[in-house]
Amino acid sequence: MKTNINIALLILSILAAIGPACTKTRGDAYKDYLKGGEIVYPARVDSVIVQGGYKRIQLSVILGNDPLVNKVRIYWNNQADSVNVGVDHTKDTVPVIIPNLVEGNYNFTIFTFDSANNKSVVFNASGTVYGDSYASSLANRTIKSIVQSKNGLQIMLTWGEAAGGELGTEISYLGNDGTARQIIVPSTETVTTLPDYKELSKLTYRSLYKPDSTAFENFSPPMAEITLPAFERELDKAGFQLVVLPTDVQEGGYGWLQQYMWDEKYNPPGFATRNQVPCWFTVDVGQSAALSRFKVWQANDRLFQLESVKTFELYGSNNPDPDGSWTSWTKLGDYTSIKPSGLPVGQNSQTDIDYAKAGEEFTAPGGTPPYRYYRFKLLTNWGNRSFMTIEEFTFYTHDQ
Repeated sequence: MKTNINIALLILSILAAIGPACTKTRGDAYKDYLKGGEIVYPARVDSVIVQGGYKRIQLSVILGNDPLVNKVRIYWNNQADSVNVGVDHTKDTVPVIIPNLVEGNYNFTIFTFDSANNKSVVFNASGTVYGDSYASSLANRTIKSIVQSKNGLQIMLTWGEAAGGELGTEISYLGNDGTARQIIVPSTETVTTLPDYKELSKLTYRSLYKPDSTAFENFSPPMAEITLPAFERELDKAGFQLVVLPTDVQEGGYGWLQQYMWDEKYNPPGFATRNQVPCWFTVDVGQSAALSRFKVWQANDRLFQLESVKTFELYGSNNPDPDGSWTSWTKLGDYTSIKPSGLPVGQNSQTDIDYAKAGEEFTAPGGTPPYRYYRFKLLTNWGNRSFMTIEEFTFYTHDQ
């Protein structure tokens, strides 16, 4: 019993000794940490939007509501590099572009400061800078064809399929009056019509990309360039008329008539002559024009065979002799229909068929004078038959 009483007295003595010490720690010890003054922390930034660019990055620093903040400092490369940006409190966001960066991922630590140079707690942000490695992976959209309108005043560009991620294609060209024009072609557009153009001028284009949805600028491969064609228009077939001269061949009685050669229909019937080889016919195109080229279509039920014309001559005149003689005609050229595959008569490849259905193109000699009347002299056909057939023909001129 005596032992227990001694232990109790010892415990009470210990508690009495440490009591004052505990009271001092709770009430006064914190003052040792305030000897240099109270620590002030300006409000840190509210948030940061990071947007990648070409060898640079843009940070949109959104401020909090602390009116004492007067500066933002941004660190990167493990705080080896930094930039200070002043704060304008009339705006909620501080825009910062950091240039001359190497392509790659970056971590940023961001602090605010007040006029006493007190620093906020850190705000962390990260983003990606893009450079030549990314840019070299980009390609311009392909232009599949360049076609003039019938009147020659417009250009139609037909596009290949857009690459994944392409936003559109930027086109720069000159209008007919020499004014610089620029348009953006959506990536979903397959045919673009230029309402006017300066002939033989340069058109440049480049496809636009963004590496991700947050990037603040577009990326492009090197600019591509094409030369727009010289002005050329199709002679209006509404003015075409058949001129029947005494020696001209007549239609063969099959219901394939001369006027079907300019009716803009490319399926039979066309024109079929009487049993007469060689033979010729005359057409008035309704205006005097210098021929640049022309196209001839075979009837598609006899491509490179039967009565389809193989060799012929073309002549021009402005005042044909009414007797049907050749004295008033000027020969423009000798022409031969070419079969791409070279296969024997009666055998056509798909290339042959596509080529013929697109119309076979022939050129007139440079410097050909303007003529109003043209005469086809048909010499041979593909199947060595006794008469000739033509489905359609179209004339073109550089004359305005």
